[in-house]
Amino acid sequence: MIEFSTTRSPMEDVLMPDPVNLTGDISAAIDGAVLRGHPLAVAFVRDDGSASVSFRGGAYVYSPTELAIWVRKRDSGLAAAITERPRVSLVFLEPEGPGARYLAIEGRARIAPELDQEVHDAIVEPERNQDPDRKGVAVLVEVDSVTGAGKDGFFQQARD
Repeated sequence: MIEFSTTRSPMEDVLMPDPVNLTGDISAAIDGAVLRGHPLAVAFVRDDGSASVSFRGGAYVYSPTELAIWVRKRDSGLAAAITERPRVSLVFLEPEGPGARYLAIEGRARIAPELDQEVHDAIVEPERNQDPDRKGVAVLVEVDSVTGAGKDGFFQQARD
């Protein structure tokens, strides 16, 4: 269940976001989302400063604070851009799906070749079949914030 914290800062009368925790309803929404026709959209900044947005079926919750993405093009696109500009945004929408219905995620991505085998093996089969020779690379996203909505309403999470 997604909960919105009502903890108030002793210095301010402001609602504080919960800590980032991608387990539970968030993981239920993201993991296997492409199989339900709702892959995550990932946005990054290209070398020329323009925005790029693409769907990523090979994305899943790697840890309570990280997402993993299999990127089929090792030397261009997302993989190339994050070496200089690691900030990424991800968006998910599935109004009738399991878990969270809407997610807006902000984080910092890095190429993680040490996880290539693990990430490729963990993504859904249709995505593995798109890169059977494993020419791509694993990307790990350290999540800084999540804003979303679920069956219990709106919520916000942020890295401590």
